[in-house]
Amino acid sequence: MVKVFLVEDEAIIRRGIKKNVEWEKNGFTFVGEAGDGEYAYPQILKTEPDILITDIKMPFMDGLELSRLVKKALPDTKIIILSGYNEFDYAKEAITIGISEYLLKPVTAASLTAVLRKVREEIREEKEKSRLLERYFVSYEQYNEFLDKTDYTGVNRKLIEDFLKLGSAGEEGLFVDEYFAAVGENNYKSLLLRQYMTIDIFYCAQEFFKGLHVSTEELAPEFGDIKYIPKIAGSVEETMHYLKKLFETALSERDKVSGNRYGSLIDTAKQYLKEHFESNEISLNTVAAEVGVSSSYFSSIFKQETGQSFVEYLTKLRIDKACELLRCTTLRSAEIGERVGYNDPHYFSATFKKVTGVSPKDYKNGSQEPERRDV
Repeated sequence: MVKVFLVEDEAIIRRGIKKNVEWEKNGFTFVGEAGDGEYAYPQILKTEPDILITDIKMPFMDGLELSRLVKKALPDTKIIILSGYNEFDYAKEAITIGISEYLLKPVTAASLTAVLRKVREEIREEKEKSRLLERYFVSYEQYNEFLDKTDYTGVNRKLIEDFLKLGSAGEEGLFVDEYFAAVGENNYKSLLLRQYMTIDIFYCAQEFFKGLHVSTEELAPEFGDIKYIPKIAGSVEETMHYLKKLFETALSERDKVSGNRYGSLIDTAKQYLKEHFESNEISLNTVAAEVGVSSSYFSSIFKQETGQSFVEYLTKLRIDKACELLRCTTLRSAEIGERVGYNDPHYFSATFKKVTGVSPKDYKNGSQEPERRDV
């Protein structure tokens, strides 16, 4: 169980967090709470929590000062900052202290639980890496000391994750070559750093496989079991070859399931658009949020699966409905524009003419037949 300590000067918020988060159900133990940093610090030293949740602005000792002290005494403790909107610039200072996450108030139990689970996973991975380093290489402390003497900044997880999501088959070799060039020859020639980097990328791939619902038992042993890493990372050439094959496998598995996975996701998005296209608040971001992916990722796969951009698809839905209303009702053009999501009648008229080749008025009168054009 992961131990959590909470510091928040507003008693109502503190009680709400303590009461509404399902601690044990999600693998946590709530080990203590306090209303300010000064009172919290000795309790934190005594309980040694894995995660500290702290507000920024508090009497006597604020969250930033508390975080500095905790990081110095308990460097492995992860810190989640709670910040008011007006404190955002202030909160950015906490990044230099080494906080794991920050949340803007008001904080819901669901959002806090999601962040806690994310940090818990980071703790699990670090413990596993520490165990592996001590078993196969050196102690974690020795590794960190060595790391401090280099200019290696660690694996860029977002870059790895973006390539796994959006990279194309056949690009694995170029990606690994460029990644190693960015890491720097002085770094990747170090056996220790190369092994650690490979472990980090291995975990990124495992999370990706998990998201695809691909069992590691379906993969070659070296792509699903970390015990192979020491041999794989023996030389630069072996490491690069392994990572290229790992990425190739990941993209192959992604493309195997993409038909069903993307098809289902796009079908959900289309149904949502069909039911909500008349809202002028509908957007790429709102639909991406509805189907549970990032807006950039959704934009890419929507075009890939439909052959149309999101805007083109939404515009066609709206104009098709507008054509129906123009011919089948007595509503004025401005009213029809509002019915299909256009509050500005001039913009509606211009969009309608751009798509059909005729104005709404001419289409309603039947004086010209529409000639469909690209949006």
